[in-house]
Amino acid sequence: MNIYEKYSGKLRRSLNGRGIFNTIMLIINQSLNRFQFRKYDFWGLIYPSDLDGSEELKKHAVKYEASNQVFFKKLLNSAEWPFKTSTFVDFGCGKGAALIYASDFGFKKMIGVEFSPNLAQLASDNLQKFFVQKGGKVNFEIVNIDASQYDIPPEADCFYFFNPFDAFIMDKVFKNIVESLETNPRKILIVYLNAVYKEVIEKYGFKRVKYFSKDELDYYFYNGACIYTN
Repeated sequence: MNIYEKYSGKLRRSLNGRGIFNTIMLIINQSLNRFQFRKYDFWGLIYPSDLDGSEELKKHAVKYEASNQVFFKKLLNSAEWPFKTSTFVDFGCGKGAALIYASDFGFKKMIGVEFSPNLAQLASDNLQKFFVQKGGKVNFEIVNIDASQYDIPPEADCFYFFNPFDAFIMDKVFKNIVESLETNPRKILIVYLNAVYKEVIEKYGFKRVKYFSKDELDYYFYNGACIYTN
């Protein structure tokens, strides 16, 4: 398949799924986003088989794709949350795009959790560039670890997921979150874009406070998005 066939096929699928207007708006938003963050390496799709790291963890991984800034901000803007006193954790942070988008909300600290050493390094590089650009006013940490083994910090209270892994890892992560809440009770916010495994979250008793259908977001987010609290 040549480049023309690849992109003409994507355009046809977008027109069929999104319609003409939404396809045009998507192209405009993506172009503006890429121009705004042209100094950062966010883009592209990476499938689990092409990631480095544990072969066992690759079985539970989902393809890498950067969060879309428009949808990310739409979700967080809909939440009534004290961002400036909050610590944000992005599970499956990839190259760090959502962490940089999150900085606009003034989080006290931002943490990216990523199992792939290469992606974690790219996230660290991108955030370091951003740190310099902002004059050292961004408090961030990138943790290269299996998400299911990540020890939830007692101050972490805003958790973001962009369909980063399967139900097996998701369940382990939420067991860890519940244990953290039992040790350090606090109010938390959970933001889940493309909520494929929302039943995992809901079985732990978290309350869904908002739901966005794919029609409110994008045709390809078949499972919509959910916002939860406790």
